[in-house]
Amino acid sequence: MFYLLDATVDVTTDITTVPAFSIALAVGGIFLILVYAYAASEAGDAIDFKYDTILRERMNQLDIVDWQDLGDKAGLSRFGVRLVRQGDVGKLTVDQLRRLATVLNLNFQEFDRTLSALPTSATITSNPTEIEELRQQCFRLREELQQQKTQLTVDFRRTTFEQLQTLLTSYPAARKMAEAKPEMPAKNLSALFTPLENLLSSWNFETIGSAWEQVTYNPQLHQPDVEDIKEGELVYIRFVGYRDGEQILAPAKVSRTLPAGIKN
Repeated sequence: MFYLLDATVDVTTDITTVPAFSIALAVGGIFLILVYAYAASEAGDAIDFKYDTILRERMNQLDIVDWQDLGDKAGLSRFGVRLVRQGDVGKLTVDQLRRLATVLNLNFQEFDRTLSALPTSATITSNPTEIEELRQQCFRLREELQQQKTQLTVDFRRTTFEQLQTLLTSYPAARKMAEAKPEMPAKNLSALFTPLENLLSSWNFETIGSAWEQVTYNPQLHQPDVEDIKEGELVYIRFVGYRDGEQILAPAKVSRTLPAGIKN
């Protein structure tokens, strides 16, 4: 997509006459990237899960600052921590459960009573009745998790739609206008991007660079258009990137030159 969009810009000699249809099409791709990135972002940590109250009480006693701190100390990913918060620890390995129990200063029996969710694989027992009870417990937890996932998906879709409602309702008309009047200046569509910028702000996503800014090439932040660009070399940002704190969601796309017809 990087090179295709570059081609569209390169043949343009006046930025105010960039085909508005190309800009409108780009909106859909950006939106999909942002929705995908949300799954790995800290925004999901704000959601309350079933065992959050119990876990927070224990964490406060042990001076564990937040979910990220718990994950770091237990060697769990953000997704793994959310499994614990949801009570779906059956998807963790025995080693992960042992590390988590150690961090929370609990033995397996205490861990079971606290979360009410210890999986059969981590339970040292040969009692058929206890095994069956644990199996039934896991089955109930899977059902609860599925219900939570469904509700979370519904809530996320509705919240995101509300934030992008202006963009989504205006986009079809703007696309039709762009098809009818391809010479329409792209700046006439700039107001459409305000809801998208507001959404990024609410998710605390930050841009990496600004369009056509000259920067020194950093392979951790930038994606070059050719392979021979060296670290520290001056380049131009063709398309901005996005980051969530220290996590790079999308690197900024850079080139040695600006689009044809554009002066620095």
